[in-house]
Amino acid sequence: MHKRTLALIAGLGLAAAACKDSTSVTDLNNVSAEALASGLTKASTGLLVTGLLNSTRGDYDVRFLVFTQTMGRDLYRLDNAEPRYITELIGANPADFTAFIGGGAFGQFYVSIRSGNTILNGLPSASGLTAAEKSATQGFVNVFKALAYYHALETRDSIGIAFDVNHPIDDPPAHFVCKPNVLASISLLLDSASTELAAGGASFPFPLPAGFSSNGNFTTPAAMMKVAQGLKGKIELYRGLSHQKPNTASFAAAITALNASFADPVAAMDKGIYNNYSTAAGETTNGLADANIYLNPFVGDSVQAGDKRASKFFAVTPKSLNGVTGRYKTSLTDPSAALSASIPLVRNAELLLLRAQAKIETGDLAGATADINAVRVADGGLAPIAVPATKTAAITAVLYEKRYSLLAESAQRLVDLRAYTRLNAAAGPGAPGDIFQSALPIPKPQLDARGVTSITPDCP
Repeated sequence: MHKRTLALIAGLGLAAAACKDSTSVTDLNNVSAEALASGLTKASTGLLVTGLLNSTRGDYDVRFLVFTQTMGRDLYRLDNAEPRYITELIGANPADFTAFIGGGAFGQFYVSIRSGNTILNGLPSASGLTAAEKSATQGFVNVFKALAYYHALETRDSIGIAFDVNHPIDDPPAHFVCKPNVLASISLLLDSASTELAAGGASFPFPLPAGFSSNGNFTTPAAMMKVAQGLKGKIELYRGLSHQKPNTASFAAAITALNASFADPVAAMDKGIYNNYSTAAGETTNGLADANIYLNPFVGDSVQAGDKRASKFFAVTPKSLNGVTGRYKTSLTDPSAALSASIPLVRNAELLLLRAQAKIETGDLAGATADINAVRVADGGLAPIAVPATKTAAITAVLYEKRYSLLAESAQRLVDLRAYTRLNAAAGPGAPGDIFQSALPIPKPQLDARGVTSITPDCP
């Protein structure tokens, strides 16, 4: 079986925890090696897809969301027992590559990638699946592989990540690849996914959790193809904005893909696919539910008067720790409410604002403003803005809407601040001596597996 990802996750099981949206779903921890050795069936493929989705749920944990959103100046985790959430993310010291911050928010994504590869490697010989069902499954899995690769890249940025990881486990560790080439490879993976989903017939041969139908219906290959196009638009935007190897043609490609997605200025801004969580026995809870999480005060202080998105946060008794002070908390991380709250993987508001960013880069400020205002009015309840006079002003406008509409949902604030070279004091206060760290280091197990002390990513 082809199953190499990275050395640190060589011992991965097929699914870390059971994910049961109904009592009829078999315990994924008990999928036997013997069952897989005899070939995939329709039933076992469905179980493995459920395992992949549960792994994706786990990817959105405190490491990924809090680490990146602290670096992006949205969230602080003020824990008396653990100062490194501040000192190694927005303080004077870079993250330690041997510890949980510098070594975190990395291997978990390769768990999801390996789960996807297990399915893809078994599909050609799977029994009980039609050609269309195999194609639909392949396209679905490739969407989630692309998402996992991208999240790993969000945390490491110009350092790069390993991409060619679907090899036998005793092969040498995969090479690290530079950011522009990773983005290009993810874009191609999403192209493949779209082609496969287009040939996938009318339905998937497996059930999908509630997060695929709670805000719009994304339970068919045709609907999932629109998701793939939305993610491709996102990837192409950031290919164009890459400082390592900018690709201006990507902005037009981003707009084309986003136009083919489910982006819709008159649809509900929450329309999209979601990771859903539950406090029921055996279920996965929302990893962002944490009483130690505060907002950077800049977030609460900078919201515009009348913006209804201010309802996401509230003032609290200030807490100071490690040179920073939190004066606001958000219901999005409140354990009394957030343990079972869903987290969007991609939704309409995000797609519209990504399209606005791409239009800004092509000089279409009027078109960008229309997309900005669609979100601003629907999500924020604010009056529309006039077309900005400059590109810089337009970027500022779209970043405001992204911050408040997408608060605590992803790493996008950090990604945008890096892309626009705005990761500086203007982004909001940090800790004393803040070095404005833009990426986490390569984890030490990755260096050890290669017998090196540093890695220069391949960038042909």
